[in-house]
Amino acid sequence: MRPRSSLPNPSREGVIADASKRAQVEPRPSGSGGVTAILQPASKLLPLLALLLLTLPLHAAWNESKSGPFIVYTDAGDDRARAALYHLEQFRFIFGEAIGRKELTSVWPITVIVAKPSKNPLPPRIGFTRDGWLVTWPAGTTPPVAWFRQLAVMFIEDNLAGRIPDEYEAAMADLFSTMELKGGKVVLGVPPPQDARTRTWALLQYLLTNPESAVRTKVLLSNLANGAEPDAAFRNAFGKPKAAIDAEVEQYLKTGNFLTVTLPGRPLDQDRAFTFVPMLPSRLRVLPGDELMAQQAPPDKVRIAYQNAQNERPGPLGFEGLGLALLAEKQPEDAKKALHQMALDTENAGTRGLFELGLLEKDKKLLERAATRNPRWAEPYAQLAAMEPGPIRKAALYRKATELAPRNPKYWTELAKAQFDGKKYDDAEKAWRAAERVAPNEKERAVLTAAREQFEQNRYDLQAAEKARLKKEEQDEIERVKNESLASIRAAEAAANAKGGGVGNRKVEQWWDGPPAVAFSGTLDAVTCRAGGKATLTARGTDGKPVSFIINDPGKIAVFGANQAQIQLSCGPQRPPRRVKIEYVDKPGPKEVVTVELQ
Repeated sequence: MRPRSSLPNPSREGVIADASKRAQVEPRPSGSGGVTAILQPASKLLPLLALLLLTLPLHAAWNESKSGPFIVYTDAGDDRARAALYHLEQFRFIFGEAIGRKELTSVWPITVIVAKPSKNPLPPRIGFTRDGWLVTWPAGTTPPVAWFRQLAVMFIEDNLAGRIPDEYEAAMADLFSTMELKGGKVVLGVPPPQDARTRTWALLQYLLTNPESAVRTKVLLSNLANGAEPDAAFRNAFGKPKAAIDAEVEQYLKTGNFLTVTLPGRPLDQDRAFTFVPMLPSRLRVLPGDELMAQQAPPDKVRIAYQNAQNERPGPLGFEGLGLALLAEKQPEDAKKALHQMALDTENAGTRGLFELGLLEKDKKLLERAATRNPRWAEPYAQLAAMEPGPIRKAALYRKATELAPRNPKYWTELAKAQFDGKKYDDAEKAWRAAERVAPNEKERAVLTAAREQFEQNRYDLQAAEKARLKKEEQDEIERVKNESLASIRAAEAAANAKGGGVGNRKVEQWWDGPPAVAFSGTLDAVTCRAGGKATLTARGTDGKPVSFIINDPGKIAVFGANQAQIQLSCGPQRPPRRVKIEYVDKPGPKEVVTVELQ
């Protein structure tokens, strides 16, 4: 289900969609559950980067601290690291308030290395590595706007269940990427670079920097995330149509005079809120390899960095990094050996290493361990579902994947297919519609809509076939019971005949002892009724000549209709005349009727 990239980079399934290419690193969808960091050309920087990282002073004083999803490593002193962590937490707090989430989280840890300034510092680039996101942040500086923009996109992907239309998510990321800190307060609304000042950015900047409309804007974003049409969402939030607000924003954008707003930040004491402890040597040894992997350096350089860590002292983290690098070099057998060594450590084996080894070995237990190590990652459940032969268990695992990654349409479509196979048609339809709602763009939504419509047709065909099958089974059962009953009657008759001696080969005697009967076929024209139930029938033969018949005793004759059911003759002319077969007594005098059969 998941194509491999040069260095497989899983993130939150489906991943961080970012329409802009302004950032130096943009995480993009790469199969189901993977992320590929797309870098600008950096071939000239890689040799220098490798030199800087591989000569990292492993015995320098490195400390670490954690807060929320952030992990900070530093060799530049705790104060500078505290400043960086404080900035990150204020960003997380303000952005969470804007999108209606009090405590933003991330599927993977976000590691920030606050490093001593160097003579030729590289720009901060966030990338995916062995155990999550990682970026190097030069101490004493603030990362560029593009870095915070990507952080905003990551938080949207990992914290919203619904999908706001693309242009709104991109505009939100642009708006908050320029957030500034001043004396413990946050300044929002600083204009981003010119190419990011879109009409949607201006709309959100106009609404969120105005205290009167800022609260209602959260309602707007919530409505849009739940699939409301834009005009209905604006009316519900502001009591007026979108066109009216668009007109106000158009004038605001033309002025070029963008107001800012100062907001209270999260109440944090920068000096006391974050505790630093010495960094574990096992983590410090693999840090050069992690940085190279995050920068998407050539796989051989990544492998050398992890091999150096293992040469100093082997450990599960180094085995994991080594295995991932060997996979990127397309050496699966060597990768397996390294990852098996990592998996022996039941406490410290890494999530990605267990996951990749589980795929290589098609081992469910390894994938289950990966899911346990990172319970917020949906991809292990999706891979486990793909291994299930039956629809019930498959659907349960895909359901878990959609709970963890509700913005991933791939998981919803696979859930719908499994539910369809399990004949849970109503549930499957809901899953298809959920996939449509979270499609990242109109093109994909159209594809999903067509797939759902085909599903509905298939559902109709199957239900019609099932209905016909059940009806046939019912008819077959009725026929079976009828035949069994008839056979029982025949058996009873045979038993009764056998008990009474039966008919045997004796001559069958005729029961009729009256005069012989003659048959007449023709057309009945009239019935003349007389007293006492007697009647005269007037008919014409095939030669057209009239013939009369009499009924003296109605109780002694039988009158049949076309279906052999007994009927009564109606008096008077027969309109229209009816075909008739009459049996009568062949004797001198009037022709006396025995039977009448109307045809």
